[in-house]
Amino acid sequence: MFHFIFGSSLIAATVAIQAAFMSAGLKVFRRLEETRPEFLSKRPTTITVIWIIYLMIPIMIDVCLWALFYALIDALPSFEDAIYFSTVTFTTVGYGDIVLAKEWRQVAPFEAVNGWIIFGWATALMMAIIQRLYFRSGT
Repeated sequence: MFHFIFGSSLIAATVAIQAAFMSAGLKVFRRLEETRPEFLSKRPTTITVIWIIYLMIPIMIDVCLWALFYALIDALPSFEDAIYFSTVTFTTVGYGDIVLAKEWRQVAPFEAVNGWIIFGWATALMMAIIQRLYFRSGT
């Protein structure tokens, strides 16, 4: 139950981070649609690249949050190992060359599911912006 609480809490935190970034980014995009639609229609590739890079920021924060958790509980020998392990787990690559301390291994699947959720969400947001940029009615 202890692992479930930690894993669920970190998932909730990363979802909140992603939601905050999504909300802020979409607010800026909507403002550009209202005030400078010609800018969006003339530079869809640039806007797409900026949007994708922007959506990587909360993902990097999420990975660091998980790594910080691993470092604080001494589940891995160093913060560098924690960042590497967190990146590999969050992206669901799962090399397996570094593993958590035995008593914390049940937390890793929570991070993998978290990454799956966040990457799916980010992909949906990317596609929503691409559709708005490239498939506007009248352009």
